[in-house]
Amino acid sequence: MTDEKDINDNRNDNKSVNQNESAPEKIKEGVTRRDVLRAGAYTAAALAAPFIVNTGARVEASASEPVHKADLIVIGSGFAGTFAALEARKQGLSVVMVDKGVVGWSGMSPWASDSRPFDPDIYDRDEWQQNMAMNTEYVNDRKWLDIFMDESLDIFNTLHEMGAHNTRPFERGSVVFRQELEDAGVSLVERTMITSLLQDDSGKVCGAVGFTYDDTAEPSKAVVLRADAVLLCTGAGSYKSPGFPIWGQTFDGDALAFNVGAKIVGKEYNDTHPTFAFAPAAAYEGWRWAQSVKGAYVMVGPPDKLDGGLTLGNALGVYQNGVNRQLGMGPGGEPPPPKGEERPESPMVKDNRKYLGKGYLTQPDLILDLGGPPEGAGEDAGFGHRVGGATAGMGVHKSEGVFCSDYSGAADGVDGLYAAGDALGSMLCGSLYPGRGFSSYGSAIQGRIAARNAVKYVKSVATRSKISQQQIKAKLAEMWAPRNVEQGYSPEWITATLQNTMTPIHILYIKEPRRLDGALASIEFLRTQCVPKMIARDGHELRMAHEVKSMLLNAEMKLRSGLFREESRGTHFREDFPARNDNEWHCWVTVQKQKDGMLMGKHMLPESWKPDKSKTYRENYPREFPGEMDFLTNNPQFTR
Repeated sequence: MTDEKDINDNRNDNKSVNQNESAPEKIKEGVTRRDVLRAGAYTAAALAAPFIVNTGARVEASASEPVHKADLIVIGSGFAGTFAALEARKQGLSVVMVDKGVVGWSGMSPWASDSRPFDPDIYDRDEWQQNMAMNTEYVNDRKWLDIFMDESLDIFNTLHEMGAHNTRPFERGSVVFRQELEDAGVSLVERTMITSLLQDDSGKVCGAVGFTYDDTAEPSKAVVLRADAVLLCTGAGSYKSPGFPIWGQTFDGDALAFNVGAKIVGKEYNDTHPTFAFAPAAAYEGWRWAQSVKGAYVMVGPPDKLDGGLTLGNALGVYQNGVNRQLGMGPGGEPPPPKGEERPESPMVKDNRKYLGKGYLTQPDLILDLGGPPEGAGEDAGFGHRVGGATAGMGVHKSEGVFCSDYSGAADGVDGLYAAGDALGSMLCGSLYPGRGFSSYGSAIQGRIAARNAVKYVKSVATRSKISQQQIKAKLAEMWAPRNVEQGYSPEWITATLQNTMTPIHILYIKEPRRLDGALASIEFLRTQCVPKMIARDGHELRMAHEVKSMLLNAEMKLRSGLFREESRGTHFREDFPARNDNEWHCWVTVQKQKDGMLMGKHMLPESWKPDKSKTYRENYPREFPGEMDFLTNNPQFTR
């Protein structure tokens, strides 16, 4: 339902809630220098002692919080959020877009540079399906891939019409997307963290609460948002991201959805982007090409059956062979080409040349990647061989997040809640990322689809749901709680302890029940004993406090999912079950909140999605896990 007064209210709010800096200044800075200096000062002091005094403790007032009203709230402003908000506005809904950072600068969108549109005039649909299934080990969602193939070329053309192909990646969001959103009348609420979703008496999601955290000039303020539906475009998550140019990835969306009863899927799989041995934390050095490329950067050819996937190769190399520090002899990494010699062209690159000069690839000003090292990657040769570790705990693109079984973007069992992009566990890519080009376009497609279905839902709502002031008061009290704790744990200390617990290779990738149980005990202690005593001395630390709560919740989901799936597949390797088991585990693992903890579940997949039974196990699964063949000899039921 559309309320004209709400639209007018939103037009007046078409600026950041925080008016301390002009939009261009914030866009230029992205994450401000003040943020970095504060974080550094706090971290140095906080890590020295776990229990400290809250010198900024005070009781927060919440009676005069700003209230925003709209038909639809979109949380997140990347590819998914932008395409969702524009679609909803096109269909007449009023839209408030909330971002923890600044539009165009948050998450992964600022550096996402490449695309892989499907053109039916030059590609074979069945080949894409078969290659994708083998590469991602048969648990990818084939219907979502069909949708991707149906709509990706239209996304390419839409971006071209916007002028996005005339900018560098970080300008596409901060300049092009922002202008599109403002022209469409989307209200932008920036530098505001959402901490809880609101529900009416029947359980429908119809709002959210949060706060402005940049309190340099004025105190942080509570923010209450009312709507008929909420669409999460909050992206993926990560415990820390050395060697990977992303920020703000703290699993907020998964926590928001989980806490209102939504199922979460894909937590046992983790991203395995590599970095460089000599400068593993030099994020922008290792991805310089992704920041400098200007134009329509296109991946040519179908996804490969095996090559191009972000597998467990680096982690398994360490597990089997140890760490070798000699240049070019890294654990599962790639050696640099011999001095003075060019890297030989791969068979995949040679094969993809047959598509040149056909279909949409005939358009001028395209930057084409045939499947080899990206243009400009040679600049990184001085950083040594590639090794694992660019990400830590980040989910596989399009495979971790809110579960939706009907391809609408709606959260199963929770009315009024939708998700898209990396916040939606669509399983487009299954158990591992099959190569560049699927993430940003997949997000754009899913943003539009979720918005279309949210529009239908909103228009079916006769009257706006009522939310009790008691619920809002309780949510705000929970939100401000760390500001009122006088003595306790800093969020920096809890975050560091979390990272030390979750990021080791023998927890994230090389899994064994005893170690996972030990990590789970540590995470549960932090959640139950330390979080209630967590302090926040100002708005920035309050943001960190809620971020670590989201990360701890996610860590527990990851550990429980890793324990639950008793097989190995994709980027999930169990030492005690080092083989695929299609009989029991050709499924997606879901996690849902219940009164006494987390409810684990299986969503079984269609028989037709299983590998070809006429082929041998090794033909269907060419990648071999350590100890796999001996295990299968002793456990033949796995392959029957």
